[in-house]
Amino acid sequence: MDLQKQTAPAVSELRASDAERDRIADILHDALVEGRLTADEHAERVEGVLRAKTVGELDVFIRDLPAAHRQ
Repeated sequence: MDLQKQTAPAVSELRASDAERDRIADILHDALVEGRLTADEHAERVEGVLRAKTVGELDVFIRDLPAAHRQ
């Protein structure tokens, strides 16, 4: 198999770093403080963030929050 002929994976398929998980956890914490998430929702999402392996998996946990759509 020629590795040079393979296309690069989409960003959503890239492995998530600890820093990316921390950034998502911070967004979730802010959403909790703002009253956008309940304590149970926050805990459930943070658990998922810690288990996430790809960037795309992380995005799911903040997709419905305004912070996910800010520049």
